[in-house]
Amino acid sequence: MASLVNKLKPPFYVAIINDGENIKTFNDEVSPTDEMVSIAPHQPGFLGLETTWDKQGRWVTASYWADIDSEKAWEHKGDNRIREQFGGRALKETCAIRVSQINYKIRSIKELRAGILAIPKSSMSASIGALVFSAFPMIAELLGRESVR
Repeated sequence: MASLVNKLKPPFYVAIINDGENIKTFNDEVSPTDEMVSIAPHQPGFLGLETTWDKQGRWVTASYWADIDSEKAWEHKGDNRIREQFGGRALKETCAIRVSQINYKIRSIKELRAGILAIPKSSMSASIGALVFSAFPMIAELLGRESVR
């Protein structure tokens, strides 16, 4: 299944939210991030959201916003709701939120269709140039670019 973010056209904002470490002190069945997720679809500028688990088994949610004002309005409304439902504690005390602006898409990494080397091994000599050419595919992959091996 394709990710929602692949369907969005930049520019947009993404807010990554997860429960803070002190969330374990709450005895409620609904967490602060659950509240934030529940109010997001009703906010102007909301584009969608996706959730997953992190390595510690906690939910991580990415919500997508048309502009920074929409995202900040969502945080403000969420802060008020969290204070009401979680003993006056602020959103920033109960959740970790990171916001980033997405200005352009980066191509996804994919396998090349050509299974042949751009420079045949038999034509390479043990020169500096040959060493650079032989290392180039590995360097290109580290930089997230396609290469041919």
